[in-house]
Amino acid sequence: MSAVMVSTFGRFRGGGQNHFGRTCAVHPALVGCFTQAMTIPAFTRAQLIAGAPGPETALTIGVLDGVHLGHQALLRRLRDEARPRALSPGVVTLHPHPITVLRPEIAPSYLTSLEDRMELMRDAGADWVIPLTFTGEVSEVTAEDLAGAFFELCNMRLMVLGPDAAFGRGAPKDTPERMRELGRELGFEVVQIEPLMHDHERYSSTAVRNALAEGDMDRVTALLGRFYRLGGPVVKGFERGRTIGFPTANISVAADRALPALGVYATRATVAGRLLMGATNIGRRPTFDAGHISIETYLLDFEGDIYGERMDLEIVARIRGEQKFDGVEALTAQIGADVERARELLS
Repeated sequence: MSAVMVSTFGRFRGGGQNHFGRTCAVHPALVGCFTQAMTIPAFTRAQLIAGAPGPETALTIGVLDGVHLGHQALLRRLRDEARPRALSPGVVTLHPHPITVLRPEIAPSYLTSLEDRMELMRDAGADWVIPLTFTGEVSEVTAEDLAGAFFELCNMRLMVLGPDAAFGRGAPKDTPERMRELGRELGFEVVQIEPLMHDHERYSSTAVRNALAEGDMDRVTALLGRFYRLGGPVVKGFERGRTIGFPTANISVAADRALPALGVYATRATVAGRLLMGATNIGRRPTFDAGHISIETYLLDFEGDIYGERMDLEIVARIRGEQKFDGVEALTAQIGADVERARELLS
């Protein structure tokens, strides 16, 4: 047994009960099970125990922000590898993003909320998802300790890794090799998928954020495999649009959500059980006050009070960048043109 395993789990000895009082199955080369508490935080152990589905599992670990087509390929492979082994496929997803702990001076921008991310993972092939709270303590846990916890607490018998898999203290680049070695000792398999490319570029959350920052919604859609979404409650705004014939529904989104480049977009809105077309301005209103960024949508062919309702936007295409106009008349004329362009793009 390797030195790292001795230091992590202590000695193995005969007997059929682990320190959580459950019978554990291990590789035939090993006898008994863990007798020394694993060096992972108690809260992390509690989260894994609470989220474990019960049967033997296949799992992957990562943030998977955005659940883009590369992530979806990983989750399909996870499901496809799990089925013939009679394993339950799932994900341990890290939240908040590790960068918030490792580089606190950098503010993360998320492509999805945690709730949306978990739903998208299930849609892509995961039977279960455990959100694992990433803290300073968790950042010090080795890859071997984490995998050992997955093996014992989540009954992991198969680990499926992405092309750049690196987790545990220091996110070592040799994580896949270390997992294969550990798997041989404990009795779980390791599968790693190949990179998935789009236009000579690897699918990644960073690629999606870069495309968003450029307002390139065609590229964003191609990377995600769906339109980019923003959602939140409809809130009171300055109501200037109402005075010029274009009343808007303003939504409040989390401050850490990634936004497209400032400008006007053709959108599809779901609100109060209805699917509507919209022209959405994401910007600072430079003609008026150049204040904080707001998300304002003129809903085509709609009248009604939807304050307090949740509205979800699919951002279909960019119409133009943000502009400052000489006055309200010029702005009103441009909004009219934007609405017609949105109608064309969405028809």
